Amino acid sequence: MNSGTIRRLILTLATGYLTVFGVRQIPYEFDNEWLVLVPALILVYALTVWIEGKVFRDESLAVPAAKPAKKRAEPSVKGFKS
Repeated sequence: MNSGTIRRLILTLATGYLTVFGVRQIPYEFDNEWLVLVPALILVYALTVWIEGKVFRDESLAVPAAKPAKKRAEPSVKGFKS
């Protein structure tokens, strides 16, 4: 696992925990808590990945790859070779 994967895992776990904690602090009794938690977790995950991509921009992806130099075509030799 590279550092970006580990960082995203830690950020996802932290924001997911905070989302669950925040939803449980709402002073309203939900009939089914999962109907609130699942969309909230999906939204928080999407925002976390987007913000993580903006903050920790990967320089290896940002630098355009150098184009290979074109080889010059050798002139065709016509006639007899000596």
